[in-house]
Order: sequence, then structure tokens, then C-alpha cells
Amino acid sequence: METGKRIDLSYQGKTMTVFNQRSRLWTHPYDYVTPQIATLSNAGCGVFSICHCGQWLTGKMFDPDELAEFSMANGGRGDDGTDRPALLSAMMKKGWADRFGFRYEFDGLRNDKDTLWTHLLEKHGVALCNLRVGHIVALMGARTENDEKQVLVIDPYSETLDERIRSIVREVVMDSAITSRITNDAGVFLGYQTQYAMYWASCYTIRDFNLLHAL
Repeated sequence: METGKRIDLSYQGKTMTVFNQRSRLWTHPYDYVTPQIATLSNAGCGVFSICHCGQWLTGKMFDPDELAEFSMANGGRGDDGTDRPALLSAMMKKGWADRFGFRYEFDGLRNDKDTLWTHLLEKHGVALCNLRVGHIVALMGARTENDEKQVLVIDPYSETLDERIRSIVREVVMDSAITSRITNDAGVFLGYQTQYAMYWASCYTIRDFNLLHAL
């Protein structure tokens, strides 16, 4: 059975609604051209990840459709996905960051992993990053296991079996299972596959991140 638009789970004392980007029911437009072609289902990882950050920080669930509208109207939708610095800056300037429970310091994309590690480990806030090129996920916490620094990921596209991601996945959160359809290049249905939206991953591949400071 294919997983719907969202799943509810509890982890580390947090009750979360995880948005499943793989669901084709996310039909809200999310594009930078007219007429609108892209939708949240195929381009909304940044929007979903910011909503996940806000819920982790505040306990409130936010509407991805509403944030997508704000992003498109305020320069947050770039030609290759969500322009995180632009969207986060607009959220700060127009009071949306405060609603989502964070402060952004207008510092663009960063690669100082020591700063990221301290930020997450000491619970100063959360972060957005790329685990692979072109895909945005949220980082919620940090730990050391077997002398390796690891980060807690919420991934709206649940890519734990993807060859670009699976080698760095260390532990999955079982309640975050997402089951989706598999089709071949001709669109023929082949079966179902289960991956996980929340997991612990090695910190060494983290790049191009934004720190969101808890209020």
C-alpha cells in the first residue's frame, strides 16, 4: 500500500508530522515560470524541510502549500529548486521566520562542519543542507556513535536506498517508513519499495548548509 501525503510519528520526545514528497497528491504548483509546471511533489524538498524545521522547533504543523506560495512570491523559488538564502531572508524580513521558531543570520550557504556540529549537538537550533546535489533535507540533532559524528536527518523524499545516500545511512527510524510505487522507464508498475524519511547519517558528506537558530 502506497503511503499518503504525511505520516505521524514520535521521536526523542517530539511529535512530528513528516511530509511525504513522494506522494503524487502534492499537486500544488511550485515553479518559477508561467505556466506553472513543477509541483511540490517533484520540486518541494526545500519547502517541506523548512516546515519540518518549524515543527521540530515549535511543535506546530505548518502548511507546505502556504509556504510554497510565499516562496514563489518572494524570490525563494530559483531555476534549480528552492533558493534557501533568498527564502530564509524573505522569511526573516516579513516575520515568517518568527512564526516558524527560528532566526536566520543572512549568512548564505556554509561549509564549516565544526560550527554545524556544535549548533546541532548543543541544541542551538536546526539546519538545512544538501546530502546530495539538488536535494534539501533538514538536520535536527547530532550524536557520536563508534567514534563517528552523525546527524539526524528528516528527508521528505526518503532516499535511504538511493545509491548516492545509502552508504552514509547508519540507523533508520522505523516509524518513518514510506512505501511508494516503483515503475520502469516506460511507466510500467513493478511493485512497491519502502524507504525511511528519518534517519541518522554520517556527518562527513554534509555541505552547503544553513543554520537556523532557535528563538
